[in-house]
Amino acid sequence: MSQKTRQILRIIGLVIFLLVGVKILFPHIKAIPDSINAIRGLDYWMLFLAVFFEVLRFVFSGYFLNTILGLFRERIPLGQAMMIVLGSASFGMVAGGLVGSAAASLQWLRERNIKTQAASMAGFLPIIFNNIAVLIISLVGVIYLFGLDALTSTQLNAFIVIFILLVGVLFLFYLFLRDKQKSKRFSVKFMQKISSLTKKNFEERKIAHQVDEIFMVRDKFFNRGWIKPVLGTILSYLSDLLALFSLFLAAGQTISPQVLLIGYGLPQLLGKATFILPGGIGVVESTMIALFEQLGIADHIAVVVVIAFRFLSFIIPTILGFILVFVLQNHSKYEKRSGI
Repeated sequence: MSQKTRQILRIIGLVIFLLVGVKILFPHIKAIPDSINAIRGLDYWMLFLAVFFEVLRFVFSGYFLNTILGLFRERIPLGQAMMIVLGSASFGMVAGGLVGSAAASLQWLRERNIKTQAASMAGFLPIIFNNIAVLIISLVGVIYLFGLDALTSTQLNAFIVIFILLVGVLFLFYLFLRDKQKSKRFSVKFMQKISSLTKKNFEERKIAHQVDEIFMVRDKFFNRGWIKPVLGTILSYLSDLLALFSLFLAAGQTISPQVLLIGYGLPQLLGKATFILPGGIGVVESTMIALFEQLGIADHIAVVVVIAFRFLSFIIPTILGFILVFVLQNHSKYEKRSGI
């Protein structure tokens, strides 16, 4: 990574983290005095428990990465898997989004002698699993809000648009996986057109082989190979929810599981839809605070808990991820110089 790229990453990171506080807190200025008092009264044992659950979330994310590699009889140490998860997520925020994140994961896995097809799937499949998980959680929340007649038209319209887009993408993915030969012909023709536009070499055999690998993974999934990746995804999101629940307990507020799911799911979905804002920053926090207030949580409690939650679940992992990008990149350069 060049010095210029490093400077750009640092500047973007600083700007994001300086602006996020202003963006989140501005509509809740009146609640700041009460929020400060709430911070003073936090139960630090519950706060520690929230930190523990967030660490556990990334342990399960590393486990999930290894479950994908396991489909190809590959594996890396759990610590390295966690580093790649954190580093690739932060890298994607400033360089290419989900595509950049998957590309970074692919590169770092290949440097650890993981086969290309295994590394590709380990970069791509987490995106699919995470989007499905958020879609399901948010759908539960929307149905509950709709039943209470508490869903605003803005929330409903935003959910419908995002839901249609995500389901449409997943449906296209399903159509692609139905018939190997049709998918192979489509992929070859599509890449042939792309190659003619970009003036790059077209390798039909290589493309056909990659499609075969995708269908091999599909077959392994249908043969009970889906169990461990699904388990890893569930445990990861369960840990995140338990961290949020622990923060409410730390603030002296007990909430029901349905309120927890409602306040968590829909903001996460809206955050994923805001491609311009890294990590949905500002959107997730403001929507989450508004939903919890709508469900009866006091404004000052909602502000403290949501900001603390996003600090633990997003800001700290993102900062750590940026550091790990440089660590992983320097490791790559060392291996190249050493001829490893």
